Amino acid sequence: MTTVKESTKRANGLGMKKDLKNPTPIHKVVEKKTEKKEEVKKTSSVQTPKVENELKKPIAPAPIPELTLEQKIEKVETLKMLIEKREILEDSRKKLNSFVIGSPQFGESIKLTDENGNSFQTSNTEVLTKVIATIKETLIEKIAEIEKDIKF
Repeated sequence: MTTVKESTKRANGLGMKKDLKNPTPIHKVVEKKTEKKEEVKKTSSVQTPKVENELKKPIAPAPIPELTLEQKIEKVETLKMLIEKREILEDSRKKLNSFVIGSPQFGESIKLTDENGNSFQTSNTEVLTKVIATIKETLIEKIAEIEKDIKF
């Protein structure tokens, strides 16, 4: 530690030991810092419960309630309806896959008609290709949705 003379106190900005209020010895400051580090280590360690016992326990399946005859019949009818919808969509998808688009000279066209009798017809190859691709994607999505609903 450096002792400072009173004459240099003002010149170089250093103070004297007597100017300090309650000076703390350096070894106590170091002890306090290490204590704080140990406290942080103690509080930061997270204790996890042992999961081994939980993993060894077998999981019991939930009991399935027994269906009444009416509920069974209703479920079979619902399944039958879903299967029929799926078959119709699959047939439409197969027909669409067999649809071949050539050049406009072959006469392929799409005609849309609304309930008021208004119609729109096009034979543009690019439009036909995009419409068919969109219909295919939609059919595939609908088939997937129905297949998710078919449960026994």
